[in-house]
Amino acid sequence: MPSRLLPWFLVLVCACSKPALKPPVPGELWVDASVASGGDGTRERPLRSLAEALTRPGPLHVHLAAGRYEGPFRLPGGTRLVGEGPSTVLTAPRRHPGPG
Repeated sequence: MPSRLLPWFLVLVCACSKPALKPPVPGELWVDASVASGGDGTRERPLRSLAEALTRPGPLHVHLAAGRYEGPFRLPGGTRLVGEGPSTVLTAPRRHPGPG
């Protein structure tokens, strides 16, 4: 009798197990200005600042959550920024033209 229950037990264990997290894609980072610091750049634990993401070796594919990100920023070659929508805003200080 117990040997007939073994396949059902295995099905139950597999169905209840937590799925493995998808490993991060190299060069793919997630940033959310509203989270506490200390993230690692994954979707589950995003970085807080875009500036921190841009210090990573590239090329980069950076996903920006809705929010305001203050610069200035220098985008390394091959870097792609993907915002969550119109509520994702990048700002930088205005440059004043020099004399002459």
